[in-house]
Amino acid sequence: MDISKLMHVDRAIWLSGLRTAAAGGLTMIVAEALALPQGYWAVISAVIIIQNRIGASLQAAASRVAGTLAGGVVGFAVAMVTPSTPLGSLAGLVVAVGVLGMMAARYPSLRVAPVTAAILLVSAPSHVDVTISAAHRMIEILIGCGIGVLVSLTVAPVRSDTWMRTQAAEILSGLATLFGFSYSGKDDGRDADIAAVNATLDENFRSFSSLTQEIAEERASHISHGGVDPERLRHDLRGLRTSSTLVFRLARLTPPPVIADALAQPVADMRDAVRAALLGLGASLTAREAPPAGGALEQAFNAFAAAAQGVEARGVTLDASVIAYLNNLSFALEQLQHSIARLADCVSDMADTDVGATRRF
Repeated sequence: MDISKLMHVDRAIWLSGLRTAAAGGLTMIVAEALALPQGYWAVISAVIIIQNRIGASLQAAASRVAGTLAGGVVGFAVAMVTPSTPLGSLAGLVVAVGVLGMMAARYPSLRVAPVTAAILLVSAPSHVDVTISAAHRMIEILIGCGIGVLVSLTVAPVRSDTWMRTQAAEILSGLATLFGFSYSGKDDGRDADIAAVNATLDENFRSFSSLTQEIAEERASHISHGGVDPERLRHDLRGLRTSSTLVFRLARLTPPPVIADALAQPVADMRDAVRAALLGLGASLTAREAPPAGGALEQAFNAFAAAAQGVEARGVTLDASVIAYLNNLSFALEQLQHSIARLADCVSDMADTDVGATRRF
């Protein structure tokens, strides 16, 4: 292991370790104070449910409790109806774990249920012991989950809506990076860099589904009342990526020579303005502020439109392929402008009411 890398990890990783250590240590103290017979189950539960965000910890705690309840109930019921013989115990274990395995396959939140039932049936030699063991496991796991949630709320807490803002800002930064590439010609190194950025964007978008559920958990628990609308934000970001992709595909085409010089500078200015606008939206999201004025972006789009109209008005005969190229590029840029405007409205609505004035792009 490279110790130098460990010493230079970012703040979020250190805080995650701090929360995990606090949850494990505090739970062990409580388990010893309450003289729990197998306090390590409480410690394990507390450590398992500690996540990077409050909403994720709440989800993990709910899943842990639900799985433990289901496993405890089924394990106890099976133990009550099967004989206390080696064959009976084996049959009960197979039935209980099989049924709970099917339930866990359908409902992932119950994935610890088969483990709980197996522990109860294997570790308890008699029906009476199963009853006592089930009660102890439930108490220990509930204590561990409760302490884990408490630590998540009090030790460097990170809310899921804040994390979603950060993820959205990273998506906007990635899109801004893509607008910085030159797409003309063949360049394997450049294409590899573009593929890496797109892979990161795909990962960020996948995280939105879990973050949406986590935010719902926080709000249902009255922990968070943030202004993030997860579905709207995800929809607008996906729309922005779709319209950006259309622009990138057109950028790979060689512009017709008759219009290349006239459009080169307006397109470059528009690309720079789009990059600045995306980075500005990302900064506004994380700062919970209304987005900055979009005058430069609007001017860049207007300059391109004027240049395109100027080409058509010069009296030069344009063949069908040139006209098609102009129409496609104009349409793609118009869609991009609309996507940015919709996202800017979303960011404005998510801003704190006492910070800045809403600005539409």
